[in-house]
Amino acid sequence: MYRLAFMSDGHILKNHMGEWKLHKKVKPGESIADVYAKSVERQKAYLYVRPCLTAYRKRLHNLAGMGKAWKLHACVELMYDDPDGVWSEACDGYGDNIHADIDEVSDLCAMYRAAIAEQRQLADNNAVAA
Repeated sequence: MYRLAFMSDGHILKNHMGEWKLHKKVKPGESIADVYAKSVERQKAYLYVRPCLTAYRKRLHNLAGMGKAWKLHACVELMYDDPDGVWSEACDGYGDNIHADIDEVSDLCAMYRAAIAEQRQLADNNAVAA
């Protein structure tokens, strides 16, 4: 997961794992506002056909916020079938913890599994259609 920042000088920055880097530049003759609007529409269309992913992302950010979501998502991605392990890694340590209980983490893992199943179903449907 990453964030994009559309700058007025035509640069598009990408934040991945806490670092901002140049992602791309707007082509000459294009407006940054138009590029941003197209990006928003693509994102809406992508999420419209993926309600499980949308619910997972919303819950992830509600639990962890934007600053710590990467940490919780990384744990869920690696151990989606082990909510206790996810909770132990992300919520029960000395450092930068996420304040969520085991039931919330278990629900999040279930939502992630549903999002994976949803993505596989979409891929199967696209393979049959092709």
